[in-house]
Amino acid sequence: MKELVVLLIAVLIASFIVSLPSFDGDWYLYRGEARMWELAAEADTLRARSLIFARAFVDTWLARMNGTPCEIQPPSPNGSLFKEELMEDLRAKGFSLAGSIGYSVGESMAVGRSDPAFGGACRDGGVEVSVISHLEVRDALLGMVAHRSFRAKGCQPTSYYLMRRVLSELESGSLSVVKDSFSAGGNLTESMEMMRKGISHLVGAIRENLTGKGLDVWASYSTKFLGDRLIISFRAVVTDGEAVIIYGGKERRGFTCSRDWEVSVELP
Repeated sequence: MKELVVLLIAVLIASFIVSLPSFDGDWYLYRGEARMWELAAEADTLRARSLIFARAFVDTWLARMNGTPCEIQPPSPNGSLFKEELMEDLRAKGFSLAGSIGYSVGESMAVGRSDPAFGGACRDGGVEVSVISHLEVRDALLGMVAHRSFRAKGCQPTSYYLMRRVLSELESGSLSVVKDSFSAGGNLTESMEMMRKGISHLVGAIRENLTGKGLDVWASYSTKFLGDRLIISFRAVVTDGEAVIIYGGKERRGFTCSRDWEVSVELP
């Protein structure tokens, strides 16, 4: 009986050994093909990942700019940082990365098309991000390389550029109104009334031009005397009710730009 048990164990061990994959050319070919498909799959994600990185970069920057004078030009996403983050992920999978990727930022138009991976929508005066990439994912052990070159564009659905222009138009327009009002030759009361009407007309005209664009604008001013000068302090606020910013894991709607400036008038 003991001999029979020993024989059965020997047979089981032998059958297990026979069932192991043979380390011949076919087995290596199978492993090589599997690695090749894995390499190609990683390379195929580069376009989408580059756009997702860009959207997160722009949204984070816009979240910091919300409620500010919005005078700063939107910065371009950092292509070197994207490569560093990507290389760290690929290194953990046994791959390496080479090549170049560059981003640029400009103003979008409503007729444009945003890449679905960016997850945005094109509007007049919005932020458009372009990416140009020539990257390759490598497997040094097996000597395999997957090349991917692409161009893509994405639109961030916040009319940041248009809001900047509105504030600049208000600021420059207010300077013209004040100059015209106080050089017309009337007394102080008449000049102040002329200025009030001019500012009201300026804001109304700008608001009318924004019809259908999802923006609204308010402006106010106050006056004070400082010696022989009249100081006029302006404040303008532009809101974008259609803005969408993804930040801190949440989708936030609405965006505001506000700006303050002063005009000094020398009194006779």
